Amino acid sequence: MIQIILASHGDLAKGMKDTLGMIIGDVSMVEAFSSYRNEEVNVRETVEKIVREKYIEADIFIFTDILGGSVNTEMMSLIKEYPKIHVISGMNLPIIISVATQANEISESLLQQIIEESQHGIVDCNKLLNECKNIKEEDL
Repeated sequence: MIQIILASHGDLAKGMKDTLGMIIGDVSMVEAFSSYRNEEVNVRETVEKIVREKYIEADIFIFTDILGGSVNTEMMSLIKEYPKIHVISGMNLPIIISVATQANEISESLLQQIIEESQHGIVDCNKLLNECKNIKEEDL
């Protein structure tokens, strides 16, 4: 079983979950938390409660928005007590879709492959179009 936790500054995590639901449907395995939107909610404590409850039965993937940011730092602090969790920064929709749609356990090598593939989803489309245009002109 996979448990995905999205944690971000502002509403990015909630927007990612909403969009993921539009694409794959069932997002019951996903929790999303927005830090610094409601000071009454301590995101780290809330996430730790989920981790504690699901730690034995689930592969837990925590995605954060930016490496070294306060949200990422708080989530990374959970690794010491829960070493089997995976904290991944720089969340984007391709990586969340890939992890959410895996039917089986995600090995370390598969996780690295998913991370690399999701990084390829970041493309300068202007450059891509110019390269395609140049290729077509060379074919003439």
